[in-house]
Parts: sequence; C-alpha cells; structure tokens
Amino acid sequence: MRTVICHYHIYKNSGTSFDDALARNFGAGHLSFDGPFPYFSIDRAQLDRIICRNPDRQAFSSHQIRLPVPASLDYRVLAATFVRNPFLRVASIWRFKRAHADGTRTSELARRMAFAEWLDHALSDPQEITHVSNAQTRILGEDGTGRLLMRRGPSRMEYDLEQARANLRNVALLGRTDHYEADLLRFSRRLDAEGISLDSPVTQRLNVTDASTGSVAQRVAALFEELPESLVARFVMANDQDVALCDHATRLIEDRDSP
Repeated sequence: MRTVICHYHIYKNSGTSFDDALARNFGAGHLSFDGPFPYFSIDRAQLDRIICRNPDRQAFSSHQIRLPVPASLDYRVLAATFVRNPFLRVASIWRFKRAHADGTRTSELARRMAFAEWLDHALSDPQEITHVSNAQTRILGEDGTGRLLMRRGPSRMEYDLEQARANLRNVALLGRTDHYEADLLRFSRRLDAEGISLDSPVTQRLNVTDASTGSVAQRVAALFEELPESLVARFVMANDQDVALCDHATRLIEDRDSP
C-alpha cells in the first residue's frame, strides 16, 4: 500500500520550517496547497481526491486540511502536525501580523497596538478572539465531517477538547514547535521504520518571530511580566484547553519514546 505524509500545517507552529524540510527531502514529490481564501477548508473527501490524483507525490502540506485523516484501501496516511505553547504562539501571531501588512483586520490592529493592548482588544472582540483563545483545539478538534463543536463565553472560546485529543493520538508524526529539532529527528527515525527516507532533516527555522532563548516556562514568564495581572488571568483562562492539549501531546510523545 502506498504510504504518504500529510502535514496538517497550523499557522505559527513551525509549519513553514517543516514544509521546507519536506521540500528539500522529497523535491517534486512534495505538494503544498491551499484554497484561494484563508477561510477555506479542505475536507477528508477532497484531500482523498488530491492524494489519488497525485500518485507521484509522497508528501502533502496544507493549512486548510483537518484531522482525522482520510481512509483508503489504496494508500495510508502518516499525519504530521506541530503543537505549540499557546501563549508563545499568540505572541508570535502579534509579532508576525505587526511586521506584515497583509490586509487583514488582525494585521491592522497589531500594527498600531502594543502587545498588551492588542491582546486585551482581541480577547474582547467577537471576531479576533478566535486567534487568541484555544485556537489549536479548534483547528485539531473536528470530527471528520466538518462539524466543529463551539461555545462562546466571556473572553473565552471553548471547543471539543476530547476530539482534539483523540485526533492527536492518531498523528504518527507529532511534534512541538518548542522542541522542533529534537522532534524532527524523531520523525526521521519513525519514517525510517516505514521505509521512507528523511535523511539529514533540515533544521533551518523559517518565519521565526522571536529569537529569545530559555525554557518554555522562562519565556512564558517573561511574556507575562510585561502584562497587567488581570490581563494575564484572562489570557490563561482563554487558553486552558490549548494548555491541556499541549500537555497531552507531550505525554503522547514521551509514551512513544519510552521503552
């Protein structure tokens, strides 16, 4: 059976770096694609057609495909995705949008607001809150039919955390932006076992917005120190599901690595 890699590219989660690694390793065998608008989504049936109509491709990448993977008698998907500490991710979104005038309202706001002001506004705005509250749980929490469970609360979005956890359990190549190099080496070992070569995986990071060093905890603490305590409390409450999802991903990785 044909085996393919499908990279479920989450914005600001080292996906551009991983796409570069796939392109360098697979060349013309790597296909990166998205629809014409950022709000498009590509369901499992559409992804199945893309895979079937590109029999010479071994790796596929898109921001707009959603877990779980398509099922087929003709091919098997090894899903790849990266999760990230939600607080560092949100700060990265602000920095990226601030540096790129891409015509979006998010970019317009980031370019004229400091981080604290932008975050405070986003947590109170019905449209912008989707970028800063449990966004990874939203992206990873679909059930394969396009259905997304969602509930709005004061300064918080809530999604289907259990579905997101279940989807992550079936991701063969599960990585963390904050441990990118180590997890990419894990991918290489897993792919070797599948008979797929990811030799000397490139660890060049692209689209990086923060060059600060230190542990994740240290970087989050430094970020929080720049914010009012009341805003930190709202920020934490708004991302409780993403924190739980990242912890779940780390446990899955540790369990897989244990003898």
